[in-house]
Amino acid sequence: MDKFGWAYIGCGSIAHTTANELVKTDDNQIVAIWNRTKSKAEDFAKEYGGTVYDTAEEAINASGVEGVYVNVNGDKHAEYTKLSIKNKKPILCEKPFAVNEKVAKEVFDYAAEKDVYVSEAMWTWHNETALQVKKWVKSGVIGDIQSVDCAFAVQLLKHSDNLRLTTLSMLGGALLDLGVYAIRYCYELFGMPETIQCQGDMHAVDYAEEIKFKYPDFQAEMHISMIEEAGNFFEIKGTKGSISVPKFNSAKQATLRTDGKEEIFEMEGLLYGTQFSNVAAEIRAGKKEGEMIPAKSTVEVMSLLDECRRQMGLVYPQE
Repeated sequence: MDKFGWAYIGCGSIAHTTANELVKTDDNQIVAIWNRTKSKAEDFAKEYGGTVYDTAEEAINASGVEGVYVNVNGDKHAEYTKLSIKNKKPILCEKPFAVNEKVAKEVFDYAAEKDVYVSEAMWTWHNETALQVKKWVKSGVIGDIQSVDCAFAVQLLKHSDNLRLTTLSMLGGALLDLGVYAIRYCYELFGMPETIQCQGDMHAVDYAEEIKFKYPDFQAEMHISMIEEAGNFFEIKGTKGSISVPKFNSAKQATLRTDGKEEIFEMEGLLYGTQFSNVAAEIRAGKKEGEMIPAKSTVEVMSLLDECRRQMGLVYPQE
């Protein structure tokens, strides 16, 4: 079978990160590329293959394109996803999926109207480690959950001068760049919380936040920051044991501890590449939304992000 053909809409850092893995898969290839700055697209094509087009619509409709990967800046995600839907092309759209829950719903409603596949690129949940953690939690092997402690605190602002991180109109800030992973992890494992508390370190955008999700019998605490190195982990404690996931958003390893015993789960292979292969298979199978990342989950996580922003007083100009 021929390799699945992707159109890349955007050639920023995440495009390079994903393309580096995509070209290592056996079942995917990049066939079309568009970027606002054409020279960047041309450099991208030299490295990963594909033909550069003058407009996004030309790239979306190029010969051999079966799916569109939207990875422009977050404030433009909905615009280019809708353009792809208009042209009847399936889409894998990077996070944050949209500016808010309302816009996310509009995108999925439009996709349903046009009968087009759309899925959020939440790569963590396409991979074996996160899925194994979910199996452990759902199996009850660690008993009743007592507490959840998570951190995703890295010095993004020290290591990057990318304006998107600190520009309000570009959906800058720690919440939509880092916090979305922690919130999604809690959502996938425990569902929607009963209540939310969120306090932010506010500047032009949110530099950090402390988030608490209250569930019936326990609380999940998340520390998110793009100005300090304070860890990247997800820890779950139960009445019969615990689960530890270092670098949880990109983990290839997780540890289960019960009754003095330790079980380490390890995976090999690609992370982003698995996501593209899974989505390509779903599209070729005629599905209209992701099985691992369904529309409902993306919309509900957007609602959680919206509530965190409401409590911090963080409003984007587009709203």
